[in-house]
Amino acid sequence: MLRPEVASVSQQERLRAAMASSSISHGQTVRADIEHVEVSTRIFSTPLVFFCGMRGMRVAETVQPGDGGPLPAEVAVTGLVVEREGMYNIQNARISSNGRIEVTVDEQSRVVPLLMAR
Repeated sequence: MLRPEVASVSQQERLRAAMASSSISHGQTVRADIEHVEVSTRIFSTPLVFFCGMRGMRVAETVQPGDGGPLPAEVAVTGLVVEREGMYNIQNARISSNGRIEVTVDEQSRVVPLLMAR
């Protein structure tokens, strides 16, 4: 099983941009779907999360409102466990943005592998 991490090459700015376009601000916590997140070892031997292929974010619920401030620069992903490298949709992730952006895959979340064209 792979437990991918976020690194400087993960294109965290793509996640921040999707959050900003969904009007998410500092201090806010939401439940949201993130489409087309890649898990790969193509750059390092450690599995990493890549947001470069993201096709968007759909906010399902606001758990806590934000304060209107700018989103933090640092991103972390916790609880994401996948069987293999590939593209995934993360459904109902808990995303908070206080101090750092934290994408949490928990018991209410679902990770769906995308079929790749061969």
